[in-house]
Order: sequence, then structure tokens, then C-alpha cells
Amino acid sequence: MAVIPCSQILFRVPGTLGLCQNVQPLSHLAMLLPRYYSTDTKESSTEYRENPIGIQMLSKGLHQQIFKASSAHVEDSKMKTINQHLTEHELLGKEATVLSDVNFQLPKIYGDNIDEHFRHLAQKQTASVIDSSNKLIDSILPPMPEKWVYGKGWTKYGHDGSAVAVDYPDETALVFDVEVLMKEGQFPTMATAACPSAWYSWCSDRLLEDKYKWSPRISLDDLIPMETTRKLGRHTPDWKERVIVGHNVGFDRSFIKEQYYIKGPKTRFIDTMSLHIATSGFTGSQRVLWNAKKSGSQRKEIVEMMTKKKFGSGSPTWDWMKEGTMNNLSDVYQHHCEGEPLAKEKRETFIKGSMDDVRENFQELMTYCASDVVATHQVFQKLWPVFFERFPHPVTLAGMLEMGSTYFHVNYNWEKYILNSEDTYNDLQRELTLLLKKLANEACELLHGDRYKEDPWLWDLDWSTRDFRLKKPVKEKKSKKNNDLELESDKEETEEDRVNKVLHTAERLPKVKMHLPGYPQWYRDLCYKMREEDWAPGPSKISTQVRVAPKLLRLTWDGYPVHYSETHGWGYLVPWREDNIGENDDSEGAQFPTGSLQSICPQPPPNPSSLSLQERDKLMAEIIKMERFGEDSQKLWAKWHAIMKREEKKPKTTKGENGPWWHTGDGPYNDVNIPGCWFFKIPHKDGDNKRVGNPLAKDSLSKIEDGTIKSQSGDHAVRVLTLSKMCSYWKMNRDRISKQMVVWLNKTDLPRTVTRNPDYDADGLYGTIIPRVVSAGTVTRRAVEQTWLTASNAYPDRVGSELKAMVQCPPGYHFVGADVDSQELWIAAVLGDSNFGGIHGCTALGWMTLQGKKSAGTDLHSKTAAMVGISRDHAKVFNYGRIYGAGQLFARRLLMQFNHRLTNEEAVSKASVMYRATKGLKKTVKVQQNGNNDAGSGGDNTGLGENNGTEQDEDDEIPPRPVTSRKWVGGSESEMFNKLESIALSSEPRTPVLGGRISKALEPKVVDEEFMTSRVNWVVQSSAVDYLHLMLVCMKWLFDEYKIDGRFCISIHDEVRYLVNSEDRYRAALALQITNLLTRCMFAYKLDFQDLPQSVAFFSGVDIDTCLRKEVNLDCKTPSNPQGLASGYGIPAGEVLDIYEILNRTNNGSLSATRQKVKLDQFETEPEGPNIDDMPSVAASV
Repeated sequence: MAVIPCSQILFRVPGTLGLCQNVQPLSHLAMLLPRYYSTDTKESSTEYRENPIGIQMLSKGLHQQIFKASSAHVEDSKMKTINQHLTEHELLGKEATVLSDVNFQLPKIYGDNIDEHFRHLAQKQTASVIDSSNKLIDSILPPMPEKWVYGKGWTKYGHDGSAVAVDYPDETALVFDVEVLMKEGQFPTMATAACPSAWYSWCSDRLLEDKYKWSPRISLDDLIPMETTRKLGRHTPDWKERVIVGHNVGFDRSFIKEQYYIKGPKTRFIDTMSLHIATSGFTGSQRVLWNAKKSGSQRKEIVEMMTKKKFGSGSPTWDWMKEGTMNNLSDVYQHHCEGEPLAKEKRETFIKGSMDDVRENFQELMTYCASDVVATHQVFQKLWPVFFERFPHPVTLAGMLEMGSTYFHVNYNWEKYILNSEDTYNDLQRELTLLLKKLANEACELLHGDRYKEDPWLWDLDWSTRDFRLKKPVKEKKSKKNNDLELESDKEETEEDRVNKVLHTAERLPKVKMHLPGYPQWYRDLCYKMREEDWAPGPSKISTQVRVAPKLLRLTWDGYPVHYSETHGWGYLVPWREDNIGENDDSEGAQFPTGSLQSICPQPPPNPSSLSLQERDKLMAEIIKMERFGEDSQKLWAKWHAIMKREEKKPKTTKGENGPWWHTGDGPYNDVNIPGCWFFKIPHKDGDNKRVGNPLAKDSLSKIEDGTIKSQSGDHAVRVLTLSKMCSYWKMNRDRISKQMVVWLNKTDLPRTVTRNPDYDADGLYGTIIPRVVSAGTVTRRAVEQTWLTASNAYPDRVGSELKAMVQCPPGYHFVGADVDSQELWIAAVLGDSNFGGIHGCTALGWMTLQGKKSAGTDLHSKTAAMVGISRDHAKVFNYGRIYGAGQLFARRLLMQFNHRLTNEEAVSKASVMYRATKGLKKTVKVQQNGNNDAGSGGDNTGLGENNGTEQDEDDEIPPRPVTSRKWVGGSESEMFNKLESIALSSEPRTPVLGGRISKALEPKVVDEEFMTSRVNWVVQSSAVDYLHLMLVCMKWLFDEYKIDGRFCISIHDEVRYLVNSEDRYRAALALQITNLLTRCMFAYKLDFQDLPQSVAFFSGVDIDTCLRKEVNLDCKTPSNPQGLASGYGIPAGEVLDIYEILNRTNNGSLSATRQKVKLDQFETEPEGPNIDDMPSVAASV
């Protein structure tokens, strides 16, 4: 038997077998490998398995442990159809990757299948929560106290009217609400809680004591105790299982003391807002329409959305408005409980008032807080049974509860990061302002000699000035005596007389000092008046947000000067127009310096229609020559391409007639009538009907980076653009980041794992952040949080973008996590495979997802990029947008956004080609009357109707029922879309794995044929949430069962992170790999597969690190962190381990806490497995 290193991969090509090259062998592990994965070739291995189309599946050992059954036989006719489909897409016979087989002992699977296993785990994890919650909804809250006690801490109110001070509410289930005085910062002010037996109120020390100065830092003593006494010291690990219910309870949770302990309590939080959104929530467009309908808004965007043709119906339906509402407590209470609107006037006291205002209105404000508790309880009573009806699988609830336990740890580096970012930002902003001031001052000098009139950027600014005027002198009546004196003075004027004459002119000065007389109006608008509080000399109001900034920078778009139109927003001027020269009816255009514009713009190329064949060849040769010598010929090539396609054709456009034949863009708009120029709009990312408000805004950063937007004002202006880009991230996020609620922990608040670690610094700072996550913040049940769930990765030219890396482990702990590889793409692909042939990889999309390789250009993104002529990164955007239900309109807009030089016709053509090849064409096919219309049964044998590649969104294409059906055929993703649409159009759309039902406001019976994009998107996105919930449930089971010391931290997009005791980090990594395996197997099983491909069974790598970052070796150098994490913060690189390395470090895949030195003879016996046979089983789903 040959010994092959674990990192070495086999590539299987039909008829051949070869090893990949340039791989460093792990020779020191070679002796250990045969125990837990095979190093035999495919032919000699006893564990190797593949499906009928040659895709490697799970090893025999793993397959038997999970599925317990052999894969189903595939009929020859079905195989013939599959092979034909793969041949059409040039995939059949392509080389396939062969991985070393993985085989180790898994934890025992409960029940007869993987679904029963997950049900068992979730039921056990939610049993006490469901029991306590059911008691809460079956009870009536006691009457609210007539008078609230004004005292520190908690007060309990009994049925008999008694009021007793207590340490904390000793209840298993509570409805809870917190109020915070905004002017006091992140400190809780008061709170109320209720249960069937009592009411509780809580008052902060700050409310009772009027100290001169309080510490700005938040400590545990400032928070609300729920399970510990006030001066507990090191907390007890003997926590009780409890339930707290609230509306947006993630906010309330952040003020509870015990939630900040690393080894926190067993309290679970149920969010009534999440329950509402999951069952009756609105999409973003529905919220806009709901508000518009309620308020009668006539905004342009609202009118467009409300009048847009929906799926062929004459007018949209509004029935969905009766099934849902907005997410605030008042609207949710009115909708579900049919109650009166909640009185929210008192809320203004907490938003704008002071602590004295709260003290004066204490009784009313405490009653207001308690009223929210009553409303929340009534909402919970209504939504709790509805939630179980619509989400019957227990994993959904268990996953949402786990998502509500997010936790971050920070240290002194957090304050250092904020200080460095703020200082760097202020320095850059100061430099930016000085440069803009310099440009403004230089431009102001053009007033002399009217030189501004020859500037194609500054010509239309307001150059009017105000002269300095004195008051008229007071004329005195002349007497004879005065006349005599004047005669004498005429004879001789002394020096004193001259001084007095000058001093008397002060009487002529105006009482109010004039604001910069003699300066142009646009310059005066940038300067503060001297009587203003923020006065500073010069144009101190200037910034990149003011409208004059792009003109002062002399910005160009593709070499043409930018220009602002009140009607169309920012655009640019293209010269050499002849049909409007001499027109003086436009006062704006009469003064335009046409000659100056032509002098700075390139001469237009000759019209091909007037060129001979030899002249065309010469032009082509010149372009090739430029390219050969490395010059930028991209623009010339783009123009030549456009020329040849539009030769002797004048552009047909409703925007303007007879535009420049050599230039394409959004225009021309000839209502901007400037002699000798065409006006084109700068493209907006949301389409032609939108205006660009600022070419220096965030959306334009990519155009600055690729050189589309440049400056003609020299090095200073280029530096301004660079500084603007560097400041953009911190400018947009500084408030949310700096206002994060950090609770700093004392030594007694930390576990001994931390304080006894050699790296613990007794003088250091250790703190915690509780992200205020809404566990189901969208109709797809995606979690929502304002800062962390949208945080970007570090960019070398963005101040403060190293944010995530500032979440750092305490001593003795590590972050263990992984990114789910192409999660949503695989979900979509396996749905298509199940719909077509029931074999993994039987569709082109499925094969590319499982076997496609970037190096060979056979993965989905590479094929799309080659097809349309775009970058692979851009292709990713197209592919995921298409999977989420976006149509050709989206593709056209995106193509023109990525390449603004494309004509509309070219973008439409490229989008049509892409959608024909991927989504295919839609044909009307006959279906059986018995309703057994499998969306993947084909449909390509009939062609009663067909889309001819015309530009339209798929929202306009809904299959009529019941005799015929419209199906996608011929594309690499046709079967996937047939499956998605069959689910979205069913009478009760449910996710295929956990059976979660779509929001009531999106069900077909109330939306008819509208919001199709959102409904298709829901299938994929909500299935991805099912995936996450399965992972969370599985990880919690493994952590609890094998006593892995760790806790869930956060899930961002497709990645999960856990905070784990350093001694258990490799066991946690193995748990993650097992979790991914079982989760994917659950998806496969629920889609009628009895197998899983090896390539998706395990994470490509599990990250073990001491901070949050995209990759463990990123140093995250930014303008605010120029030294990087290693030198600037002392954070070393982490490690990333694949399944083979993890198996090696865990004694052949053992989750047991026993840590023994690996010996060769250990591999001769079976590894020790978990003793889980004695675990109690949980009955059917609650």
C-alpha cells in the first residue's frame, strides 16, 4: 500500500490516474494516516464510492453510519437523459477530483434516520422552553400595581398588594421590558417584568442617586441582575433554565447582567418581533407600499412601484396588507390582538428628556413600561401557537433560540482601535479640508479678468459679487461762522485735522458687517459669517458633499467634464455637437466655453461610414500597435466595437436625437441645451430613472479606483479623491461603532480559565459586547443587526475597516469557526438535482458546484464570466442575483454598472445570452390531470410557447394552471428554477428541509402573482436559514454531550464562530466538521437522496484564531492600523485545519475529552465512542 500525504489530492480522469503537483508532503504524519482515511487508489480502496456519473460520494463507513441504506438504482433511460444534458453543457467526461476517503466513528445517530436524529436533539434542547412558555401563554397576568416603589433594584408586587425588595425575579418565565434614558448613554434606567404570579419593577442607581459625576464606563453593577445577587463576586455555574419574552428582546438582553459572563446562564430569549416577522412579516418593497397606502404618499418612487405592471395583471392586489403589518410593538399589537394603538407619548421623555424629568414623572413612566409588558404578553399569546403551526420542525425554534445568545469579547485594544481610527480620520479630514480650501481659493482667483468664463467646470457657478458700501455722510447745515472756518481750514490743514477726518468715516460703516464683499457668491456660501459660532477663516464649510466640490476638483467621466443638471443630476458634457451652435435661447448655455471644452477632450475618431477599407485596416493596426506597447487601448477597442456594430446607424433614443456616434452612455439628454455639447447622465447603480447626487459618494468609489472618474486639477485633486475614499468607511460607521455598549469586567467576573492563564494581565481591560441581534429580522428569517452582521472585511485604504479583528478572545480561549463553502449555491444546485434525476451532480449546475474547478474554468462563476466577458468576481454577483430570483432587467443594469461603456442594446444582448444559457427558455408543456407535475420531469419535448430572448423580468412569467404549465428548459439551471418556482407557486410554500412556511403576507392566495422575485428568493434564503439552524442545534448537542467548553458567538452571512477553551479547540473543530457533514446529509435526505458527495461533506478548512477576521493569516493593515495586527496589536496568525489534520489532532476523530499521546498501536482498535445509549428519548414534536 502506497503512503500518500493527507494534503495530496487525486484527480480522476477517465482512463487515467494522477497525483497533483507542487504539494508539500506531510511526511511526519504518513505513518498515522491509514487509520482514518484510505490512501489506496480508487480501484484498490475498500472505502471508495462514486455515483453513476462518476462523482465521489461518502466513504462506505460514513455512509453506513448515517444513511444505513444503499443508494437507489438509477434507470437506464434516466441516465441517458442525464448524460445528454451534461453533454450539451460540455461537462460529461471532464476530469473529476478524487479526494482521500474519510472514515471515522461518528457520534451515534438517534432514531431510524437523520431527520429523527435532529428532531430528537431539538426537542431535548427546547423542551423546558416550550413548557415554560406554554404556562405563560395559558395564564393571565395579575393586575398592574397601582403605585410603583421608587427604590433601588428589584421590587416584587404580590396579588395582595404587597411590595417587597428582592435581589432578582425568581421565576422560570418572564415578560420583560427595559427603558433607557438616551442622554445618559448606554445605562438602563428602569425596567418591568411580569409573570402569572407577580409583577416586578427595577430602578437604577443613577435614577435614585444624583451624583456629581458617574463613571462613563459600564460595569456589571450598572446592569439589571436576573439570577445573581448584587455583590456576588465570581458567578456560580449552577444556572437554572429560564425563559424571557420581549419585543425586540435582543435590545433588552444587552442590559441583563448575567449575559456578560463568559460562562453564561441557561436563560433563553424569545422575541415576539421575530415571531411576527417570520409568520406575518413584510418584504422591503411591501413595507414601502404599506406606508404609501396608509399615508397616501405621492413620492416618485412610490408612484412607480404602485403603478408598475405586475405579472400581466392589470392592477396589483392589496389583500396582503390585511395579513401583516410593520414590526413595532404598537402595530404588531393592533394587528394580532385587535387592540387600540399603544400610547407612546411618554417615550419622548426617554428620548429627549433628562433624569430630572424621569424622576418627576416616575409613576407615569413606569406604568408606560409596564404597559409594553402587557402588550407583549398578549402578542406572545397570539403568535406562539401560530409559529408552531407554520414552523412545525423543532429545529427552527431551537436555532432561533441559539441565535439569540450572541456574544463578543474585547479588550483594551477596542479603545485603542477607536482612538486610532478617530485620530486618523480627523487627520485625513483636516488634510482633505485644507486641500479643498486651497482649490476653492485658487478657483476664486479666476474672478479677476473673468477667466472663469473659459473654464468648462466653473463657468456656471454664481460669480456675482457684492461691493463694499458705506453709509452716506451726514450733511451739516452751514452757518456763516462755519463758512469762515472752512475758508481758514482750506488755507491750512493740520495733521490732527486729517486724523479726525479719517476717524469720522467710522460713522459711515454699516452696523452689520458685510459678509466678504468683493468675493463671488459661490465662495461666500462656503464661508461662515463672523457672528456664527463655528466661524473660521476661509471656506470652512467645504467638503466632498457640497455641490461645488466636483467642479473644483475638475472631475471627468471617461475624460469628459462633469456637469450638474437640476433635472437629471450629475452628468458629463461631450463636445463636437453642431446642431445647437449659435442657439441663445438658453441663458445657461449662452456663456459656455465650447472652445475650452474641445481643447481638453480628445478628437473624435473618424466615422467608419466615411472610411475606406484601407483606412479601417490602418485604424485597426494602430489599435493593435498601442496594445502591443502596453498602452491603454481599452477605450479605443470599446469604441471600435461600438462603431462596427452601429455603422451608418443613428442612435434611436427617447432621450435625445442624433447623439455622438463615437460615444455611448445614458443619454444624450438634449433638454440640457448647452451649445456645442451633449449632456449624458452618470450611470446610477439602480437604473436610468435615478439621479446621481454626488459623484464622490460611496457608490462611485469603484469608478474612482478604475480610473473612470479622474481629476484635471493636478496632484492635489488626486489626493482629495484618495482621502475621500480612505475616510468613507469610518465616516459611515463611526457612530454605530463608537456607541457599542461595552461592559468592562473585573477580575472576579472572569472565570479562572482566564485569570490563571499566563497571558492574563491584571492591569488590562477585559470587556464584553452583546450584539443586539433580531434572530428573525426578515421574512426569510435571516438574523439582523446594525453593525456586526454587516461589517466588512479589512481594506488597506479604509480607515477603521479592521473592526471585526478587534473582537478578540480572552486569555485561554480561541475562536473556532468556518465559512460554509458556497452554501446557497449548493442548496440551489441540490434542489435542481433532486428535481431532475435524483442523483447528485446530474444537472449542469449541480456538476459545476460539486466538481467544477476554477483552474479548469469549469466552475459556475468562471463559465459565466467567460460567457459574458466579465470578471469572475462580477460573475459571482450575477449568479447569486439570478439564483435569488433576479431577472434580465437586473442583469442588464448590473452589466452597465460594471461596464458603463456598454450600450443598452449590448447589455440587453449579453443578459439575454446569459439567461438563455443558464436559466434557459420558458416553454408551455402539457401536464397530467392528476396533478403529479414534477417540475423536473423534462418539458423539453413540447414547445407550445417560447420567450424569444426579449428583455423582461421573470416576475412577468407565471405558469398558467392546471392543464398546461410553463417550464424552464435548455439551460444549465433550468431544473433548479423549475423546482424553486414550483415551491414558490404552491398553495402553501414551505422550505423543503424543515418545512417552514412563507409569511402570510406572501402567500399566493393574498399576493396572487405579485412579488415573485421575493418569493423565489425566499425559497433559497430561508433554506439557508434552515441550514444554519441545523448547524446550531448540532453544535450545541456536541458541546453539551462531550463537555466541550465553549459557546456560540456569532453567525455572519455564511460563517459561524464559537468561543472555545483553548484546550478544547481541536475537539470543537472536529465538532464543526461533524456538524457540517450531518447538516448536509439532512438536506440530502429530505430531498430523497440516500447519499452525499465527499466534496461537500466537510469544511475545506476550520479556522482557529484569537480574533475575528476573514482569514487567519490576514494582518488587516489599514490607514488606522498601519503596523498590522501582529505588530500593532500583538495578535499572531491563527491556523486553518482541514478534516485530515483535525482527525490527526483528535485521536482519529474522537470527541472524548481524554487527551492521550497518539501511538501507532492505537489504530489497531476502534476509537472510543460516546456513551449515548442511555440518553432519554423525546417523544413526538411538541
